Amino acid sequence: MEFWKRILGLLRRVLVGPPLICLSILVGVVVYAVVPAHYTTDVSLVLATPVNGGTVPSDKTKQGLTNPFLSFNDALKTGASIVILSMNTQDVWTQLGAPKDGPTEITIDDGRSNPNVLDINGPYIYIRVDSESPRQATAVLMAARERVASELFKWQKALGAPPNTFITSTDIVPPSTPEADHSMNWQAGIGSAVLCLLLGLGIAYGVVTRRAPKQPEPPAPPAVPVAVPEPVEAQADEPVELPEPDEDSSSTMEFPVYRGEPLSPVPWPGKATQDKSEG
Repeated sequence: MEFWKRILGLLRRVLVGPPLICLSILVGVVVYAVVPAHYTTDVSLVLATPVNGGTVPSDKTKQGLTNPFLSFNDALKTGASIVILSMNTQDVWTQLGAPKDGPTEITIDDGRSNPNVLDINGPYIYIRVDSESPRQATAVLMAARERVASELFKWQKALGAPPNTFITSTDIVPPSTPEADHSMNWQAGIGSAVLCLLLGLGIAYGVVTRRAPKQPEPPAPPAVPVAVPEPVEAQADEPVELPEPDEDSSSTMEFPVYRGEPLSPVPWPGKATQDKSEG
């Protein structure tokens, strides 16, 4: 809690908070302007059968016409998958103008990366190009679109299909105008501004902490005196006499001395008779 109080205190300081915030905003704006914007363009294709169908009748006089919209089946989807697989190699991307680790990226799939496609079970081919230059994005997209048509023709010719039954590719959505995508600019600008603010606060916090006077340590509590008992000194005028033990004290019995009243003398018998005669 004390740390955040100091951080808020630094932001409130006139010489720290406002200049640091302005510097962070300036860094974010510069990074936003320096990071190149990306431009995206795409095109959606569908494979279709010719109006004469996929077979050549033996009797040309009875050859009928079919509606290509009624001829979509799993065979067309298989053909689209073959073309997509043949174009999703690094060599083909390099030939189209999107080398590895370059500023241009290309995506070729069945429409699963396009949020506008509701169903990817059809014979769709979706091409998307992302580049730093709108001109480069358009050039790569057009080259990829032409490559799809050439791959279709090459595969069908290699398999010996009759020329009048060749599958063709048609644009569902024509090539779009390159649109600028500034998401990377915003991410880089906001990230650099936040990083600059945190770095500046860290430096300011370290400087203020080092310059702050050190608080004196609290004094130690006073020591409580402990009473020490005084030694008892023997009195010099009263020597202590220890009784000497008698050698026969263990076999001699001592009796207490009886001190009663003095007894009156008892007259002798002869003296008492003499006294009576004299009387």
